[in-house]
Amino acid sequence: MSNTMKTIIFIISLFTFLLFFILINFIIPTRVMEGIPNIVFVRAVFYISGYITALYTQALLKHLYVKSHIKNLNIIKIFPARFFEMRDRLIMLTLPIIGVLMPMVNRRAVSAENLWSLVCLAVLAVVIEVLFLINSKTLKIYVADKGIAIDGMDFRLELSVPFSYGNAAGWYPFERIESYLALKDSILLYHTYDLGTIILECSGDEVKQIKGLLISKGVQERRY
Repeated sequence: MSNTMKTIIFIISLFTFLLFFILINFIIPTRVMEGIPNIVFVRAVFYISGYITALYTQALLKHLYVKSHIKNLNIIKIFPARFFEMRDRLIMLTLPIIGVLMPMVNRRAVSAENLWSLVCLAVLAVVIEVLFLINSKTLKIYVADKGIAIDGMDFRLELSVPFSYGNAAGWYPFERIESYLALKDSILLYHTYDLGTIILECSGDEVKQIKGLLISKGVQERRY
């Protein structure tokens, strides 16, 4: 996916995050919030909810973007795209971790509020892991006549910078696929949008079929 599209998705999700808190403050005024027991925990729940909402906003926008391309394609093969790394999870937790640790670093002390924040951070990590397991089943790689499309609920964080996500949701026309590496039971595609790769897990016969398609489209083969 182009960096321009990534930037648009990030900006829209940022406004969604801010709108979420504006609506929360409208529904539950600040004076009411301050009277709630365990206010730190309640606020953390709202922050987690807002963050998850922003992530799914990004996932939905990516899905709509890819879907607009898929409808005009002649689909040849469909493969699962279950390829999430630990790094992907850590990237999604980076902003929450900074938000939790910065107050402790500034004060050089750990308060009861900070401990609640750490608990909520652990809860967020568990929630993200569960969502990864669920969403990984929705991602599919569509090999088509004009390129490769990866669609599904890919809620990995987009920050308008070229992260090297593997099998990232997006539309990859053949002219943006720089080269490929054919293995015994998979094909690795290298594109020019960022350093990420597309990994097709397939049988030996499917490797030959996809390799033939790539050659016909002028995609260069890499050597070991």
